[in-house]
Amino acid sequence: MAKTILITGASSGIGAGMAREFAQKGYNLAICARRLERLDVLKKELEQSYGVKVITKVLDVTQYDQVFTVFREFKQEFG
Repeated sequence: MAKTILITGASSGIGAGMAREFAQKGYNLAICARRLERLDVLKKELEQSYGVKVITKVLDVTQYDQVFTVFREFKQEFG
């Protein structure tokens, strides 16, 4: 069973770079950021290139309560 990595701020920069590195190594990804459209483009790229499972969610980490909600949703979806 593949491990899952959760990355915040994955829509660009170091977060997107980390997502690419982990996907290349075969990890499934839970990626979140404020810009869902960029996450969805990255999701498509990673799933097609590396055959990993990627789930995207909108998250603004400055919204404290939202962080826990999104993390719980990821846990439920990945099992």
